[in-house]
Amino acid sequence: MTMKFTDTRLLAIDLDETLLRSDNTVSNYTKEIMNAVRGRGIDIVLATGRMYQTAEPVGRALGLGNVPMILYSGGVIQELESKEILFERTVPIEAVHEAFTIAKYYKWHMQSYVDDRLLCHHQNEQSDLYERQTGARAEFLGDALYDIQEEPNKLIVIEEPEHIDTIISELGPTVYEYVELVRSQANFLEILPKHVSKGLALEHLVQHREYDISHVISFGNADNDVSMLSRTGYSVVVQNATAYVKSVAKDRCGHHDADGVAHWIEEHIL
Repeated sequence: MTMKFTDTRLLAIDLDETLLRSDNTVSNYTKEIMNAVRGRGIDIVLATGRMYQTAEPVGRALGLGNVPMILYSGGVIQELESKEILFERTVPIEAVHEAFTIAKYYKWHMQSYVDDRLLCHHQNEQSDLYERQTGARAEFLGDALYDIQEEPNKLIVIEEPEHIDTIISELGPTVYEYVELVRSQANFLEILPKHVSKGLALEHLVQHREYDISHVISFGNADNDVSMLSRTGYSVVVQNATAYVKSVAKDRCGHHDADGVAHWIEEHIL
């Protein structure tokens, strides 16, 4: 017998490699399921590492209306249609300068996010990958990137997966006082403000709406989803999630390329 979650108030859903297919699209079936959920009076929040620039088209494609979106892995909560920012934390500028100094020395690809702008040093394989995957448009600043004084919402290092642990060990001792380091994909290392996560942002949002987080179901696939998956009343990971993330969640659904999230929702919520 299929378990039904009749007291569900909100679904918090990650985008990349969870709701989105590998080609950065959502199927018509997924759109239909999301609209059916909204028709039941259940809220949907997109909880993503993305910036507004690249999350907004997904929200509009799903027909979600003016919903709040958790962006930058919890650093910003911003409404989809009005663009109003409900919550924001930024990376301290001293940590930014330290991180860029280390990245420059080791020749890592590190990109910054300021005022919904994606800022890179120069075009390369990593920036091309990120643009293809997210639909973002990067700005290439050269060495001027290192002199920007505005605090970013986050930084990301994009390198081969086998190098990420080494990058963490090199960055950590210098910047741990100011930031959180968390993988959002196998080859993406996010550098976030201290005390920022999807889970904390979701708690903030739920408290503002005055209902209990036990009535929230979260969906994810990567390390930056763990804070959310471990806090909500129920949690579901896609088939393609990492082994560690699977160990945190209470249930599993199909692969993100096979609309696993939508099929789980249709079976258990609708």
